[in-house]
Amino acid sequence: MDNLQFGMQRLIHLDLKGAPPKLCYFEKFLPFLKEIGATGLLIEWEDTFPYTRDLMQIGGLSNSAQATGAPYTIEEAKQLLDIAADCGLTVIPLVQTFGHLEYILKHEQWRGLREVELYPSSICPSHSETMPLIRSMIKQIVAFHSNIQYIHIGADEVWHMGLCSSCFKRTQSSKYGIATIYLEHVTEVAQYIKENFPNLKIIIWDDMLRNIDINALQEYAMGTLVEPMVWHYNSSETFNLAASLWDKYSNVFSNVWIASAYKGATSSCQILPVNKYHISNHEAWLSVLSVHGGKIANFRGIVLTGWSRFDHYATLCELLPCSVPTLCLCLKTWLMGGHSNEISNSVAKMLGYGDTFLGLEMLDKPNNIASQLNFPGWQIMMGFEWFLNIRMKYRNIVNSDQMSTWFNEWQVLNNYTNPMQIESLLPPITNLCMEISSLENFLKGHLQVYFHSHTIDELMGTLLSPIKQHLRQLKCECETQISNGCRIRGHKRLNA
Repeated sequence: MDNLQFGMQRLIHLDLKGAPPKLCYFEKFLPFLKEIGATGLLIEWEDTFPYTRDLMQIGGLSNSAQATGAPYTIEEAKQLLDIAADCGLTVIPLVQTFGHLEYILKHEQWRGLREVELYPSSICPSHSETMPLIRSMIKQIVAFHSNIQYIHIGADEVWHMGLCSSCFKRTQSSKYGIATIYLEHVTEVAQYIKENFPNLKIIIWDDMLRNIDINALQEYAMGTLVEPMVWHYNSSETFNLAASLWDKYSNVFSNVWIASAYKGATSSCQILPVNKYHISNHEAWLSVLSVHGGKIANFRGIVLTGWSRFDHYATLCELLPCSVPTLCLCLKTWLMGGHSNEISNSVAKMLGYGDTFLGLEMLDKPNNIASQLNFPGWQIMMGFEWFLNIRMKYRNIVNSDQMSTWFNEWQVLNNYTNPMQIESLLPPITNLCMEISSLENFLKGHLQVYFHSHTIDELMGTLLSPIKQHLRQLKCECETQISNGCRIRGHKRLNA
């Protein structure tokens, strides 16, 4: 891998469609990234970019963003780019141009551009208003990012193609069927960029290209238009990119990127990254490139992706501060050509873990929580470790045999409970009520330093509030049952 690593880009992906941090976080985080070996950023703005004029309602200047306090203003976005420039970090903006367009197609104004009327994910490439919209987005993105050399046009996971009547007719009369729809749209987008911004190189996610015949890729001259970014986020146990893929790409593309993941690639509602899994993903990439890397004429580099949501409507997964240790482990593994205990120890020391073990796996029991760490937002990560401990205690209570046997829903509804059993349930429930209230205060206090109110509201409403409300309900029911004493069967609540 030494020959491949020389001169390569090591970009960190910022997925701003979920939990976009305040600028004060970037002021600490971006210098940290430079220090640990990153060379640049792949910024996926989505609905946080401050689009103007006809596109104002899809971005950070929209009425809904203003009402909820969501970022970013023009000044804030410019400041983010200035911070990156001061740190010597290359910036590549990513703007989706085919799939993952929920943040646009959810608006009534652009609803008619959906490929499938019910689903807002994929845009119809046959609609006469599609390319004017795409061109307007690209024009604003490029104008805002001065001195960029690359633009990423997304185009991954286009779930719906060839389904509207116009697109269906095109597939029936075209040489390559649905692949024609995809290639013609990508070609039109890429040609617009090359004609209007000739110095820009164009990156595209590769997944939609994998099953397209090499003859189609060559016929549409994809190798002269775009550079594929081959993404795969699995651990080594299930990592699987066929050798034939590299043979195909080497005959079409001179320049190739790859993309790994340091967060947002396991469970869609993951709270903390699984270090072992993401390290394994990078080890798998190193192994694949040691075999097939020589087929690539020009290996541009790697993007370590960090997804905040699986799509625009998905709940949040791992927050950026919660993923810093994993990111450090993955980047060091990449730089050193593999993982070792020495890497884990050096990262643990750098982050201030000291005698506290930097675990590689998620444990099935409450973890010990580090008391003092040394990276931007460590208190937030500590808060979510505390949350996982509380959630485990909560689940142990509500899923216990004691609850199922002496305090199930039917028994409470019928006032048919044994106070002796309820009295032993009440203290842990009461203690957990107090603990989750303490956690709520702790998390809110630290989250508001680095995150906006709409993110905090979502996190509280998704994670803490349901548990807190249920615990309060259980506590109230316990107290009611104890005060009632044991009853004969059939003595239901008066309000039942």
